[in-house]
Amino acid sequence: MDQHHHAVLDRARAEGRLVRLHRTLPGADRLEGFVLGTGPVWTLLATCTDHRLDGWSAVRTTDLRKVRDRGGEEGLTVRALRRRGLWPVRPPGADLPLDDLPGLLTAACAEYGLITLHTEQLDPDVCRVGTVTGLRPRSLRLHEVDTEARWYPEPTKYRLRDVTRVGLGDHYTSVLREFAGPRPDRDGTEAGSPV
Repeated sequence: MDQHHHAVLDRARAEGRLVRLHRTLPGADRLEGFVLGTGPVWTLLATCTDHRLDGWSAVRTTDLRKVRDRGGEEGLTVRALRRRGLWPVRPPGADLPLDDLPGLLTAACAEYGLITLHTEQLDPDVCRVGTVTGLRPRSLRLHEVDTEARWYPEPTKYRLRDVTRVGLGDHYTSVLREFAGPRPDRDGTEAGSPV
């Protein structure tokens, strides 16, 4: 990402401007929302679709190709959010470190229980929903739930370097969390807290 786009990103964060993020990953979604933080490794966005907020997304800062300014307080999105009492946009409940993926994952799972994990370089059309149950220097274990809010029998291992986006606090994962219930242990009993 060039200096111009860094400046747009910084301005958007400082002024609460709506942006659209274009990333270098082929097939990856373009994300629209409000920049809440930028770090050397991750950028945090309050995700906004159809003039509604829907959780937060952390994307790799190095994957950002373009940052398009979509408007400030005069725009329809901000006016709609203000009318609904959702302006200014609030950050997530947890303090999310944007310089460290393990720290980001730990804080997100502790606060929200379930997160969405994207590995868009490998498969841009798939997201995994679950909670992180283990972190190693190069990998993580995610205990996933399926689309019917049922826990998979075992956690799955993913390489940290493959993670391109982390979603949290959105409507979809909130519904799955509500119906999935506590994470079962290997013997079928309730497991402890994530990570």
